[in-house]
Amino acid sequence: MRGLSGAVTALILVVASVVIALIVVGFAFNLFGAFASQGTTTVMPVGSAYLYTGSAPSGITYQQGYVYLVVTLNNKGPNVNISSAEIYNQIVIPSDEYFVGSTQPVKGLYVPAGSNSIVLAFSGVNIPSSVNGSVINVELRLSNNQVIELNALVV
Repeated sequence: MRGLSGAVTALILVVASVVIALIVVGFAFNLFGAFASQGTTTVMPVGSAYLYTGSAPSGITYQQGYVYLVVTLNNKGPNVNISSAEIYNQIVIPSDEYFVGSTQPVKGLYVPAGSNSIVLAFSGVNIPSSVNGSVINVELRLSNNQVIELNALVV
C-alpha cells in the first residue's frame, strides 16, 4: 500500500486549520448571528426606574393624564420595538418616547442598540396617589417577545 505524500497531508492540515480559524473568528465577532444569539437576552435594565405620575421628567412638557417611565436599558442586539407595557395591572401602549436630556420625541417606539436612558410616555394609566413614593412592578414587552421586569419608584 502506498501512503499519502507529505504535500497532500500538509495541504489537508492547512485547509482544516483555515476552516477552524474562520469558525472561531465568526463566533468571536458574532458573524453567525442566528446561532450566537439564540437563547440570550438582548435587552437588560440598568439601574433604577422611575415612574412620574403628576409631573414630567426635566425638559419634557407635562401632559395631563400621562405617566412617564424613565429607565436605562442596555441593548446588546439590534434595535427592538416596544410593543406595550403593563403598569399597575393595566396594559398600555406608549404614546411617545424621548432620550433623557432631549425634548424632542424619538421617531418610532424602540430600544436602540447600546446603553440608553429613555423616557416613555403613557396615557390612560390610572395610578392612585396613595402609591406615590412606593415601588411598583412595570413590565415592558418588546417585539422580540422579551419581557423586561422593572421595579419603578413612583415619584
